[in-house]
Amino acid sequence: MEIGHKRARWWLKWLAVLLGIGLVLLWDGLGEPGRPSSFNPMTSPILAEDISQGRLNAVPPAPAGDVQLVYRFVAQHNGLLELELLLARNGEPDPEENGRFTLTLTDWQGNQLVSQTLPTRQLRHNQPFVLQIPRQPDSARRPYQLTLSGTSDNRVTAWGYTVDLLEDTELTLTSGPLRNETPETAVQELQFTSRYQPGWLDALSTLGNLLGKYGWLILLALLFLLLPGSLIWQLRPFRHKFPDPMAKLGVMLALGTAVWPIIWYLFSLIGGRFTPWLLWSLLVSGWLLVAYRHLVTLSPRHPVTPSPGHPITPSPKRWKKEHHLLLLILLIGLALRLLAVRDLVFPPWVDSVRHGLITAVMSQSGQTITQTGYEPFLPVERFPYHFGFHTISSSLALLGGWEIPRLLLGLGQLLNALLPLTVYAGGWLLTRQRRAGLLAAFLVAIPLFFPAYYATWGRYTQLTAMLLMPVLLGLTWRLLRGAQGWRSTGWLVALLAVGLFLLHFRVFVFYLPFAGLVWLLSGGRNGRFLWQTAGVGFLLLLPQIIYLLQNTETSKAVVARTSGYTAFPTAYYTAGWDRLFLWLAGGLLLPVLFIWLWRRRSRTAVPIILALWAGGVLLTLSGDYLGFPSINLVNLNSYYIATFLPLALFLGSVAAAFWRWLRRQAEPMVIAGILLLAPLGTAVTLFGLQQQLTIINEQTILARPADAAALAWLDANLPDEAVVAVNSWLWLGKTWSGSDGGAWIVPLTGRQSSTPPADYIYNRTLGDFVRPFNEALTAVQDWSSPETAVWLQEQGITHIYIGAKGGQM
Repeated sequence: MEIGHKRARWWLKWLAVLLGIGLVLLWDGLGEPGRPSSFNPMTSPILAEDISQGRLNAVPPAPAGDVQLVYRFVAQHNGLLELELLLARNGEPDPEENGRFTLTLTDWQGNQLVSQTLPTRQLRHNQPFVLQIPRQPDSARRPYQLTLSGTSDNRVTAWGYTVDLLEDTELTLTSGPLRNETPETAVQELQFTSRYQPGWLDALSTLGNLLGKYGWLILLALLFLLLPGSLIWQLRPFRHKFPDPMAKLGVMLALGTAVWPIIWYLFSLIGGRFTPWLLWSLLVSGWLLVAYRHLVTLSPRHPVTPSPGHPITPSPKRWKKEHHLLLLILLIGLALRLLAVRDLVFPPWVDSVRHGLITAVMSQSGQTITQTGYEPFLPVERFPYHFGFHTISSSLALLGGWEIPRLLLGLGQLLNALLPLTVYAGGWLLTRQRRAGLLAAFLVAIPLFFPAYYATWGRYTQLTAMLLMPVLLGLTWRLLRGAQGWRSTGWLVALLAVGLFLLHFRVFVFYLPFAGLVWLLSGGRNGRFLWQTAGVGFLLLLPQIIYLLQNTETSKAVVARTSGYTAFPTAYYTAGWDRLFLWLAGGLLLPVLFIWLWRRRSRTAVPIILALWAGGVLLTLSGDYLGFPSINLVNLNSYYIATFLPLALFLGSVAAAFWRWLRRQAEPMVIAGILLLAPLGTAVTLFGLQQQLTIINEQTILARPADAAALAWLDANLPDEAVVAVNSWLWLGKTWSGSDGGAWIVPLTGRQSSTPPADYIYNRTLGDFVRPFNEALTAVQDWSSPETAVWLQEQGITHIYIGAKGGQM
């Protein structure tokens, strides 16, 4: 009877899970009734740009009567779903007009797919219009024809461009046989965007292609990043402290991410230079040593002898179900991250160009950029910035010889996908609960907006710093509040803290209050170990600290306030469903505090410390809102995009405690809990999957695929002394940035441009040229005039580059 009761309970649990999932799917099928309009839908069609031609400078004649405007194009992806045009018209709409404007799309066989007729009195000048079509599952590399027509009194047409920019496109004006003359136009392209909806088979095929493209980079990066941690584990075993294999792997990854910047930093200080041969020697010999030590440890001739200080605790050989689930989360996260950048050739935004430049400098010199400056790429001698990430990217560039844009894209998405692993390790170190780490890793991998959104900015330095932060938090907690055996991990905390400083100084500043709070919560216990760790770290960093202090005047250009510098990033707060998780954490804080005051257990102290840490830093940075001086070095924007970590760890630790309590309750209570949790888990998973696939903000994409071939041609054909004028925009404060593929000219070709990467601000002379030149450039009205050509020559410009995205030129 007891066996039957247990089977019934498991059957009821799984039934509750399936029922919860079914309820969510039913709610979605009904159109999500009751969902607030301010929240994004749980599921919606996933659309991506197929063809994008955003330039416009002319309007073709309005198609009227027997005159038609015919635009032929070739779709690039399967799943063509919609076309968007920017309408233009002569004069304002007249309520009395009766004109009709018609858009018709036909396929390569002449089959009409859709035709839509619009009353012209409802159409305004510069009105975007989207033509919806039935999804075309096999549209890739298929020709289509868009025909614009109208009645004889139609005055509506579409914006275009007078240069033939795209391959396999053609714009023509046609007329009937009774017309003697066909109107002419200089327009050769429409201002035009097509979008597609990928299917499951297309996504799997694309994922396979992406793994083929980035697979060797991913494998080499994993071997590179895991090597230092693996060596530390072999030379100074910690197996008795890390029985959890995935937590151990996460700690090894964090150590490798911290140690490589330290190695580059110290080696460069003594004048050393990394070369491909040296890095390959270190990599191969290091892994051979790891393999040898592993074989020796397993050998019966060399048994491991326990010591009084380090007794051996048998560790389970079999993985737990949480480990398999974590591995699944990591694989799904990697697939989503790769698919998110499936159509990109260059990493987005201004920051990526800067990281590309620094990687180019360091991979060429073999030293940290603090030793060499930016020569020969820019006449800049100082570097008041953090170079930790660039030691990793430069090492991989030397090892694999990849082009820098491809390297940054692949490495950035890999690091983003690996972050849940270190979050799991941090959660396990803080709570010693697998479920706490697992849920925190799940939140970071799928439903939370950050860190995935880092990809759309190219925030690789902060991303890499956040990769090791969870492990640093966990080991700091263990050092101050763990058993006596954890005192020996102080030097690991020192390595991680030094690495964090070199990776991203702001994230290091965010870490310091956590260490102080844990020490205070511990009543000052074990403070000497923390001070010893701080002393070791300070000695290692002393040369870098002196270097940064010497560059205080230069760095003012970076930390000086701009309009809105301390403003709260409301747009990030309202993005996705992160508000729900923040509200949930806020609602749970009071009960958690009550339980901690009642029981005073270490496990309940973890979420309290995380909340105090996150809230304390938030209040410190909110001086402009609360009436006290705020800090220039860091701001609410840079902090908010890091709060996903305390949020995930807080919710993970509380959820693990709740589940532990729920399992001890009566069966009806357990079933009720599952009926509550299963729909919530299903909803956030479905939403998260969709959000991760569409996380890239199209507005941040500067360089398009066509720019790759153009920049390669430029590199092969322009003289080394060429100076190229590029499109630009005022990016941050008074700092200008390239606005299209021209932004990549300096890091990829070594030629000078009118708007080099934003690091030009570290050279006052260079800045005094870039700023006035771009201010004057924005005022130019006629780029075909001889006066403009003379002005460019007077500025030392020898060539002009106009990227696929285009700009003011």
